[in-house]
Amino acid sequence: MRGFRELLLLYAALLLVSMVATRFQVVAPTALSAATAPVTRVVLAATDNVRRAYTNVVQERNLAGEVQSLRRQNDALAQRNELLAREVARLRQVVQIRATQAPNAVGLAQVVAVDPSPLLARLTLNRGSADGVRMRMPVTVPAGLVGQVVGVSGRRATVIGLVDPESSVGVTLEGNRGGRGLAVGLPPDRLRAQFSRSVPVKPGDVLVTSSLGGVYPVGIRVGTVERVLPLGPNDVNRTVVVKPAVDVGAVEDVTLLEGL
Repeated sequence: MRGFRELLLLYAALLLVSMVATRFQVVAPTALSAATAPVTRVVLAATDNVRRAYTNVVQERNLAGEVQSLRRQNDALAQRNELLAREVARLRQVVQIRATQAPNAVGLAQVVAVDPSPLLARLTLNRGSADGVRMRMPVTVPAGLVGQVVGVSGRRATVIGLVDPESSVGVTLEGNRGGRGLAVGLPPDRLRAQFSRSVPVKPGDVLVTSSLGGVYPVGIRVGTVERVLPLGPNDVNRTVVVKPAVDVGAVEDVTLLEGL
């Protein structure tokens, strides 16, 4: 009986505490809620703007990375395309030379060095004896004759150009007009050719290789007669100055011909 009375008293005490707490509970006034509502909206809007800005920054960063990657790929493709285009041009050069100059073209070589001396015309090629290059091989380009190989190592070859003072090439008038002559280098950028007095050579005539000397195939363009020197009373030969068909210092890729 005593235990029941204690439980009843405990229940009454808890009920009283609950009533007091409910009576004195703080409820936010309606005016206060209305006043804070705009602030709440501003805070929410600002938070949303910050979130969107962060998202945009991340997206722009990702896009910038993708653009940079695409640019690198484009540069690589452009470089590869340039190399392929150059290789096609080089192969076309061989085909053209075989069709117009000599069928015995054996391959291409790249000029890797040019003698800086204005009195010499020497080129270094990136092909040598290991690639089948031999002494006295003619060297040419579609525009005309360049010279011949005068030095060979395992992976390099030296070419003497037509305007070198030690160079000589047999020439004749283009178009089977006859007249054999010999052209030698006249530094820095011309040749001097001599013909018999009876040959009617004149400025503007095109000279091509002849069989004289037995080095070059016949019919390859050498150059154009620029002027004819006056004949002296005792001159046996007629001397002409020739502008070469090829600027040796400007060539990049050359074709090697099988020697005669």
